[in-house]
Amino acid sequence: MSKRKDERQVKIRNILLKENRIKISELAKLLDITPETLRNDLNELEDQNIVIREHGYARLDNSLSELPVYLRWQENQKDKKMIVYRAFQELEDGQVVYLDSGSTILLGIPYISMKKDLTIISNSLPLALECAKMNLNIIFAGGSVLNEGLRCYGHFAEEIINHMHIDVAILGTDGILGSNGFTTNTIHEIGFKRHIINQSKKIITVCDQSKFEKEAPFKYCSFNETDLLITNQITNEQYQRIKDIKNIIQVKEA
Repeated sequence: MSKRKDERQVKIRNILLKENRIKISELAKLLDITPETLRNDLNELEDQNIVIREHGYARLDNSLSELPVYLRWQENQKDKKMIVYRAFQELEDGQVVYLDSGSTILLGIPYISMKKDLTIISNSLPLALECAKMNLNIIFAGGSVLNEGLRCYGHFAEEIINHMHIDVAILGTDGILGSNGFTTNTIHEIGFKRHIINQSKKIITVCDQSKFEKEAPFKYCSFNETDLLITNQITNEQYQRIKDIKNIIQVKEA
């Protein structure tokens, strides 16, 4: 899929998040694209169970538990890159590092070259591929594949983690709102993430500010288990919700 199409489909999703339901003709005008182009985009989004069309209208499929990784990758890119760049500054040469499958960490892979002789562990298919392209030392925790997130979980993935001693784990989150910890949209991930936490000396969580306004149903980590949270500048109210975290770094825009 082209970058332009990726960006357009993210815009479609964001409009539908705001409007809930919108006329397809109005959507084409907002995007300034031809009806044919919009029809092709909606066909693809419908095939992925992201969008539902009904009587000249389009709306999001609210039953979807997780957006495909290529759509999440397009969201808040500038904020995510600043955050993960700062997170990688916490790493030391020669460490064993677990990198989570979230879109924030995936965006920062080019920055990992700042460090030398890292052993990288991940359950993310696209992250492992990018590391392999850069000739980095990557151990892939394979198992059952979650198709939307392009990542693995389950017994086989957990067994690989159980044989590793991890210096630093960098984890993401699907939401913070309404929780006293970091959360995920998929119940299958809880066990795997708990194995990561148990095998790691240091836990770093990364998330952009938008996650403070999102909810996800399954908590995998309490705030007081996290050694460091790296995020964008947040409000005082948001800070009060996460004050149990041992250390919080707010990355300011240069």
